[in-house]
Amino acid sequence: MRHFAQVVRLRAGRALVACAAAMVLVATPAFGQAPNVDSRDQTAGDPSDTIIPSAGLRGTIPSGRPIVQDGDLNYPPEPQDVQDGILTAPAPEEAGAVDDPALVDQRAPEAIAAFENPPAGYDPLLFQIEDIAPSNPILNRRPRRLFEIEPYDPIGIRLGSFVLFPEVELSGARFSNVFASPNAESDWALDILPTGRLVSDWSNHALELRAAGDFSFYNEFTSENDRGYLLEGRGRLDVTRRTNLQAVLTRQHAKESRSAIDASSVGPASYVTQDLAASTLTHRFNRLTVQLNGTLTDTQYDTPGISNPDDRDFTERAAGARVSWEFKPTLSVFAAVDGNTRKFEQVATTDGLSRDSHGSRYRGGISFGETGQVLRGEVSVGYGSQDFDAADLADVDGTILEANLAYRFNALTSFLFTAGTNFSETTTVGSGGVLEHRAGVEMRHAFMTSLVGSAGIEGTRRSYAGIDVDERQLALRLGLEYFMTREAIVFSRYEHVAFRSDFPDSNYNSDEFRIGLRLRR
Repeated sequence: MRHFAQVVRLRAGRALVACAAAMVLVATPAFGQAPNVDSRDQTAGDPSDTIIPSAGLRGTIPSGRPIVQDGDLNYPPEPQDVQDGILTAPAPEEAGAVDDPALVDQRAPEAIAAFENPPAGYDPLLFQIEDIAPSNPILNRRPRRLFEIEPYDPIGIRLGSFVLFPEVELSGARFSNVFASPNAESDWALDILPTGRLVSDWSNHALELRAAGDFSFYNEFTSENDRGYLLEGRGRLDVTRRTNLQAVLTRQHAKESRSAIDASSVGPASYVTQDLAASTLTHRFNRLTVQLNGTLTDTQYDTPGISNPDDRDFTERAAGARVSWEFKPTLSVFAAVDGNTRKFEQVATTDGLSRDSHGSRYRGGISFGETGQVLRGEVSVGYGSQDFDAADLADVDGTILEANLAYRFNALTSFLFTAGTNFSETTTVGSGGVLEHRAGVEMRHAFMTSLVGSAGIEGTRRSYAGIDVDERQLALRLGLEYFMTREAIVFSRYEHVAFRSDFPDSNYNSDEFRIGLRLRR
């Protein structure tokens, strides 16, 4: 009997403990439930009171939380908080809406992923040195990077702490007006454009080396064959977290375009060799950023049959400053001022006057940053002038419009807005310079994962100072690219140019159709 009594007392004690535990569970608010909510107010039999245990759990308590069991190495992470501690099944109409085919993207997962924007700041092409010439926003490659909708990025070749991006473009072209002349002459040409970029992949500092070639072979007019090249080195030195110094050295050798100012539509074309050295010092004071820049440019013309130096050879020295205030990484305002001096090696043979001059530029604008995935780049307006030392030459002055702005409308469509203003010299009798305005818009659209089309329009206007002459040019462009693989792209391009000038017998139209293959790594 004594043993029986002990067993009864022990079992009674266990029952009391169990009852106490049950009372604690009942009295304790469910996980995520407000303490002042009385569970007795809930209507009995309401489907919302049904507890849905988590799948795969060994057991649950009434709150829906799993029971932790010692030695259970498969215990899953704690689930997210549930509002009011009640798990409710979706209403039938809601569940049906989720499964509605009209609301589901029907593209394959790889097709969707191919056009997803990368995270802000991520750039597999490593464009890290872009502030070398803030007075010329067109040199900034990051807006075009956002504009270039492509299903694949080149991956490059890893060479230690550098990445090499090789590329070669092979194409054939048909030209309806080879010499950009009122008397059109047509011809075929084969073009080979090799390019190589070697870019550092460092946590601090940056270095980029680039080389490119432009080799063309015309079928009939061999005088238009080109043997151009580009050599470029860029560097960025991170002095402190807030200060960096960027610099560039460039040599470019190419045949002068037949549509350039003072270019001749008859006779042999000139080669233009340009050496450029530029640097920019940037320092950030919290939201305020100050940039100081300087540029030295030497331009030489080499025309067969004409002794050097050419009367268009000149050297330009330029310096400027830019101050910007950042409201957020994707929005800032800025003001910039630049000045230059240009020295020609000899007077113009047309009128015996020197084209030496000095100029100034004043701009203000808005920048949308370089990492945005919807809008990227900047736009500015201002005023500039180029004043000639020769009193007989009228100065060139006018409004400045600069833009390099990319807008990603959606994952499949993007736009690029560009604009630029140039103050150029001319050897035309009675005029020393030309004010040139250029503006254009391009669109790219992916019809499918591997097929991307493009269309663009660009207008140019030149106003000659000192004489009543204007020139206007309208260019229409269409393109199509088919990405066979990441490394091989077949493309075609068409361009129509309509040129009108107040100079007599200067109007012309031209068409160019090109088809080719681009290989890259």
